Amino acid sequence: MEDFNLRTPERTALLERLQESIGDVPPHFWAACQICDLDALKSLVNCGREYPNILSGFTLQTYTMAHYWGPSPPRSQSQPSTPKKTTPQKSTLSNLSSSPATPPTKRQKSSDSPATQRRNQKARDLAAERDRFGCVLTKGGSIEVAHIYPFHSISHQEEDKFGQRHIFWGHLKNFWPKEKVAAWEAELFPAGICEFGIDRVYNLITLSRGAHDMWARGAFALKPISESEDKTTLKVQFFWQKKQQEAQKAMSLLTTPFSTQGLSQNTDVFSGVAKLFREDENDARIQSGDYFTLQTDDPETKPLPSFTLLELQWFLQRIQGMAGAADVDWPSLSDSGSDFSDVELPDLELDEEEGLSLLSSQPLSSPTKLIRNDNLNLPIPPKHQEAEGDGEGAEEGRQVAI
Repeated sequence: MEDFNLRTPERTALLERLQESIGDVPPHFWAACQICDLDALKSLVNCGREYPNILSGFTLQTYTMAHYWGPSPPRSQSQPSTPKKTTPQKSTLSNLSSSPATPPTKRQKSSDSPATQRRNQKARDLAAERDRFGCVLTKGGSIEVAHIYPFHSISHQEEDKFGQRHIFWGHLKNFWPKEKVAAWEAELFPAGICEFGIDRVYNLITLSRGAHDMWARGAFALKPISESEDKTTLKVQFFWQKKQQEAQKAMSLLTTPFSTQGLSQNTDVFSGVAKLFREDENDARIQSGDYFTLQTDDPETKPLPSFTLLELQWFLQRIQGMAGAADVDWPSLSDSGSDFSDVELPDLELDEEEGLSLLSSQPLSSPTKLIRNDNLNLPIPPKHQEAEGDGEGAEEGRQVAI
C-alpha cells in the first residue's frame, strides 16, 4: 500500500497528532513524513508535543536532503571548487547530450586545494559489462553508468562537522533507525563521513541516457525486492513518482499524496511527458509496479547494485519525486568536466563513529540536560534535550538535538 505512496491508517493517526502540534510544514518535511520509519515518526510526534517551536525550525531544513541527493553538488557545499568554469546544459527529453567540455587544467597541490578523487573508470567498465552494456530497464543502448549514491558526495573529504554531507546524514537519522543509517554509511564511508567515500561497482547501475536523466530528477524510484543467496540475481520494482503541487511553501501533514499506482509516465520533471519503454517486450510502456531482474555472472568482480544503497535510493527518490528536487535545475549529467585530479584510495577498514541527530534512541537522564549537537544546522542554538513521550501511541523518550 505505502509502496504507491498511499499511507496506512497508523501513519495517518500519527500525522494527525503531529499536525495538531506544529501545523503546516514545508513540502520536503511533509514528503519525508509520508514514507519514513514509523518509530521515527512517533518520536517526531513526541518532540512536536514537547517542543513544537523547535521542531518547526527543523522542518525548514529538510529540503536540503533532496537538494544534496541531486546529481550535482549544491553551490554552498563545502568542497573544493574546480579550476574551470562551464555553463550547465539543461537536459530535456529531446536533447539529453551535452557539448564537450574543455579539459580542466592540472590542479596545483596546495593547502587551500584539497585532493579529490576521479571517477573509478574500471568500476564503470565492470558495471557496464555486468549489465551487458544495456539499460537494466529498457534493455536499450545509448547507455550511461549511473551512481546510485551521488558521486559528488564521495569524491572528497569533509572534516567540517557542519558541512552539507554531515547535515545530510544527520537528517537521515531523524527519519530512519540509526542501525539502518549506519548500514547505508558503511557501504560508502567505511572510515567515517569525514573521509573519502569509496567508488565501487555496487554503487553503479546502467541506464539509458533518458532513464538516467529522469531518475536523477526524481521521476521514478526503484525498490529492491530480493537478492539470491549466491548474490547473482537481484529483483527490483519500478515506481513512477508524482509531484504533489507547484510552488507550495507550506502544506498540511494530512495532505494525501498522489497515488503512483498504475502510472505509466511522469509529467513533473520536464516540460513534456516522460515515458520509458521495454525494448525486450515489444516496446511495452514501463508502469509503476513493474519488476526487473538484474544478474551478474561474477558477484566478486562484478557485484550487483547494492541492496542497501538501493534501499536508501528508494526512500530519497520518493521524497524528491513527491516534493520536487528542492527547486533546483540540475546541470547536464554528462561526465565531461565532472572529474577531479586523481587520488589513490586504499581499501579502508570500518572505523565506527557516532554522530548526533535530531532523534536518537538513547534517552537522557533529565529533560533539561544539554549537550553539543554537531549535525544539524538549525537557525536556533545547537542544544541537546530529551523529549519523553506519554499518552496513547507514544514511545519511550528519545534524545532530541535541537
